Amino acid sequence: MASVKFRLRNTTSTKNVSINFDINISAKDRLRGSTNIFILPQYWDQGNQRIRNVTALSKTKDKLNKKLSKFKSFVDDKIAEYETTNFSEIKKLLKKDVDIYFGKAEEEIEEVYTFYSFSDKFIKQSKVRVNETTGKKLSYRTLRDYDRLIELLKDFEVKKKYEITFNSINLEFYYSFKSYLENLDFSVNTIGKYIKILKVFMNAATEQGINSNLSYKNKRFIKPVAESQNIYLNTKELESIIKLDLSKNPTMENARDLFIIGAYTGLRVSDFNGLTKENIKILNGKRFFQVIVQKTGKYLPIPLHPEVEKILKRNNGHPPAKMKNQAINDELPRIGAKAKIKEIITIKSIKGGKEITEMKQKCKLIKNHTARRSFCTNAYIAGMSTLDIMAISGHTSEKTFLNYIKITADERAIKISENSFFNPNLKLA
Repeated sequence: MASVKFRLRNTTSTKNVSINFDINISAKDRLRGSTNIFILPQYWDQGNQRIRNVTALSKTKDKLNKKLSKFKSFVDDKIAEYETTNFSEIKKLLKKDVDIYFGKAEEEIEEVYTFYSFSDKFIKQSKVRVNETTGKKLSYRTLRDYDRLIELLKDFEVKKKYEITFNSINLEFYYSFKSYLENLDFSVNTIGKYIKILKVFMNAATEQGINSNLSYKNKRFIKPVAESQNIYLNTKELESIIKLDLSKNPTMENARDLFIIGAYTGLRVSDFNGLTKENIKILNGKRFFQVIVQKTGKYLPIPLHPEVEKILKRNNGHPPAKMKNQAINDELPRIGAKAKIKEIITIKSIKGGKEITEMKQKCKLIKNHTARRSFCTNAYIAGMSTLDIMAISGHTSEKTFLNYIKITADERAIKISENSFFNPNLKLA
């Protein structure tokens, strides 16, 4: 236990002097300073460490002596609180606390976070946070989804009268919130997206020592997922789009050409929309697009398909002009209709917890991302190895990649029938 002694700054002065403290933590570690109490030296009793009982200080001596005792108790209590026995660390901690005690420093008040205040801070930091893998900031869409989740949680809180705190986010909350989202007619995958974001918030709070409730890690607290119902265009359908004469509608023609490049490169719209002549390189006598993928930051060299070369030739060696992504999406259903892609597609989805079956013309379902799915599926049907397709598409997970293979049971059966297992004579040739 450290010893606390009080001494006068000057024992021979005829004027008021400071009563100083002298804290011995160890033989080498000491703290000294002023208590901010001033008296005449003749009134100080060094032996008893007290102000003498004199008439001149009858009204203040008890109050001042209590201050000295209180400070000594403060020092003893603080040292007992420290979770260390290292004298130099104790000295450092005590100096900080003593400075605060005498008003020489402001006490650092530990901020107490609620779920909402933490999430608000997390979202604000996310706007400047850089993805360690890609070196890029989070997308506007991701940040918008963060904000939207908070809006939904606050609405849920009011309508269900369920207070949202770190501790209240448990299985009871999970099922109730999931039901609330279903009643808003959200699809399974949209619900899954918001559950995933909620788990991101909870993980961050847990890692920072702010949250201790781990109910969100329960195996039943899962991100719901439904099989994707997105379409792809086979080679004949792509050919029908390519053969369209759209010269009288430059906007539609440009959108068509961008889409076809996507369908024969496997690139996302963020990458095929905005290619320039500088992306075209020659490797070993063959022409390639060399692209740094926006989403992952990875380098991809992609051979130029003959249909892509035709588009480049038509544009004097340049890729089509960049368009707004939504502008391309707006043109694609009309392009599909002109190409007479009118097959009726049965779309099954789950909204509001109910399975919904819809019948739609295939042309109305064509979107930017259909190009990427078409590339992966058509390359797979053509016999390109999965690893080679993934090398071009940039997929790093075979599980994710296989979600892009959108062939029918009949198409898969035809592909299987061409395997050497069913053609032993071809195997021997």
